[in-house]
Parts: sequence; structure tokens; C-alpha cells
Amino acid sequence: MVHGRGPSLPAPAASLNRVGTEAIIAVRPDLLVVTAERVKRAVEQRLNVSDRWRSRIHLQLRNSARMEGPVSIRAKVFRDGWQFYIPVPDRIEWQRLVRALVEVVLLERSNRANTGMDCALVPLWLTEGMCQLLLSEEGRDLVAETATVLNRSQLKPDPLTPVRLALQGREPLPFSELSLVTYSQLEDPARFREFQATATLFTWEFLHTDSGRLLLRTFLEQLSGSLNWQTALLRSSNGGFQTLLDVEKWWAVSSADTLSSDPAQRWPRERVLDRLEELRVETAEVRVETNSPPVQQRVTLAELVVKWDYPTQREVLLRKMTQWRVLALRSAPDLARLCSDYARIVSEYVGARDRAGLGPTPRGGLESRANLVAAAAARRLRELDQRLEAERGRKIPERPSSTPLQRGVGPPPQLAPAR
Repeated sequence: MVHGRGPSLPAPAASLNRVGTEAIIAVRPDLLVVTAERVKRAVEQRLNVSDRWRSRIHLQLRNSARMEGPVSIRAKVFRDGWQFYIPVPDRIEWQRLVRALVEVVLLERSNRANTGMDCALVPLWLTEGMCQLLLSEEGRDLVAETATVLNRSQLKPDPLTPVRLALQGREPLPFSELSLVTYSQLEDPARFREFQATATLFTWEFLHTDSGRLLLRTFLEQLSGSLNWQTALLRSSNGGFQTLLDVEKWWAVSSADTLSSDPAQRWPRERVLDRLEELRVETAEVRVETNSPPVQQRVTLAELVVKWDYPTQREVLLRKMTQWRVLALRSAPDLARLCSDYARIVSEYVGARDRAGLGPTPRGGLESRANLVAAAAARRLRELDQRLEAERGRKIPERPSSTPLQRGVGPPPQLAPAR
């Protein structure tokens, strides 16, 4: 519902502007209704849901000269449900308008079953991620403008292109930082762009699959009855995420897989080799004598599986295994095989120890069966370390530059004699 008196229609002699030439648009009630409906349908299409609205959203047009600061959303609860109020300046940046409409549409859907007195809030990553995806895929077409001419012919853009440009080869924020980011941190423009790109990619990972869209729909429904949005996310996964650590692992692998589909996101060879060198060792604090202060030592994984107690080494190996798999997605094919071999050998070793039910190492050393399993894994890890050293010493010849004419020179194909 739009409240406000719009300006008079432009005169017939008024000049027409092309869409997208002005960042600030003039808002009229009739055009604002169309814009709000376009944004609502765009959000529903991404979530793959139909409109079964219960609440009311009031858009109140105000004089832009009397409004300062961001667009605010007020929520009020009544007997028949929640109602939301948005004061909209009559002149506003079109992207700010789209962002406010995306947020209020998600708020309305999250509070349809909310019978409490507190409004369920949508996490910032979902609002920002959904908004950026809509801006990338549909852009200015979401906004209805007056006295404009539309003339466009282009391919459908890749929604992740802005994400790749914003990250520029860097890894996105971990899930722990994405979920605990504060508004004071986002005051830094560079930090906000990094958060924005991460939120867009995190939202896209759910929206590009049917199961992910179902999870997000359930997630919005669970917000009003959950302690926080992290709890709602775990409950919405239907057992897929048991803990937030499971979400962290899934996010590390899926984001790296998505970004690695772009060849520009592959790491240079030297960087991959340096990372492999870091992963083949573990830094630990060791006491030389009983009362001596601890000193840091670097222990290879081959030594770790033989000397450390199994519960401690298992935690380290599982972490390394996830890091190897993520690194494989960012590596060239030859080094990706080496990363995968590290992860496979460790996975097989941990699986063998778990299946045998071998608990902590008894006093006096490993039991005989565990000793054989650990020794075999240590031997295979040392072989991989030798392969890594060979890769570090191998020189990759530079490809000689060739012109198209040089590539085309060659003997003509031999034709078979006619019969």
C-alpha cells in the first residue's frame, strides 16, 4: 500500500531520459507500486515460492528535503498480524530503494507465523546477498521510472562477476566472521565490500539448488520461533548441519569450488606449493624436560601419526584434510592431484583407526595393530613429501610466444585416393 500525493505528469514537450543515466530517481505513487511488485516477485522467484501474503506493507512518500539518513523500516503488531511502514523520499537513489524493498519483503515473510511481540529480524547477509543478486541479474529493470526510453540488447549477466571482482583472488570471509560481523566493522568501506561479496556468494550457494531454496524458505519461517538466526539455520537444514562447524566446513568447500570455476581464481603455482609446504607440518609446543618452558617445534605429519595420541592427531588431520580439499580446487590439475592424494591418505588412515575403535594411545606406546596402521600412513605421507620436494625443484618451461601464422604452418593433410 502506497500513501502520498505524486507530482503532476510531465508536459508533452518534456525531454525523455534513457534508463540508467541518473542514480537518483523521482518516485511517484503509481510507479512505486510497480517497483515494489517487481521486487517482491523477483524475491519470490529466487526462493521459488508463490505469494500468500498475510501482513501489510505501507510505503509512505515523503519530501526528500526533510528526510536524512538511511531508509528505516518500522514494524507494528496487530491482532491480525504484523504491519510494516517505510518512509520513502520522493527522490532517492534507485539502489537504496531496491535494498529497502528487498529487506521489507523478507521481513514480511519471516513474520507471517509470528505470534509474539518481537519482530523476527532477517540477518544482514541474507538481505544484502539477495539484494546484490537482484541488482546483478535484473539491475535497473526492477525500477519503474517516468519519461524514460528502454533500449537494451545484452546477454544475461553472470551474477557472480561482481563478487569475483570485489574479492580479486582473495578468499571470502569465513562463516564465523560472516555471522559475527558488527556494524562498527562495516563502517570501513573496504571491509563492507568484502562482507557484501561474501554475503552474495553465501546466498547464491543456497539459491542455485532446489534443496538450498527449500532450506532458505524454511529458514525464514523458523526465524520467529528460534533464539537466533544461527539456530534457525541448523533447524532448517533437516539434519544436514548438526553444528555451526558443519556450516563452516560446507562453506569452505562450496565457496572454493564456485570461485575456482573461474580460471582467474586459480592460485599461482608457487603459492600452491608454499601452502602445501605449510600443510605438511604442524606447529606444536613441546617441553624438553618436565619443568622446562615449552618451545615451539614443527612436526611433520609422518611423525605426528606415529608419536601423538590418536584423539589429538585426529583433530589436526581432519582440519588438514579439509584444507587440502579446498586447496585442490584452487590448484592447477597436476598440483590438484597431489593435494587430493594428501587428503585421501589421511582420510583412509582416520577411517581405519575409527573402524578399529582405537581410542587414546595406551601408556607405553601404540598397540600393535595401531602401530602397523600408523607406520603405513607415515610411509605414504613421506612419499608424498618427496613428490612435493620434486615439484618444488621442477622448472616449468615458459611457453614460447607464437603468432597465428606460425601456429597455422604445417603440411597439408593427405587425402585418400578416390575410388
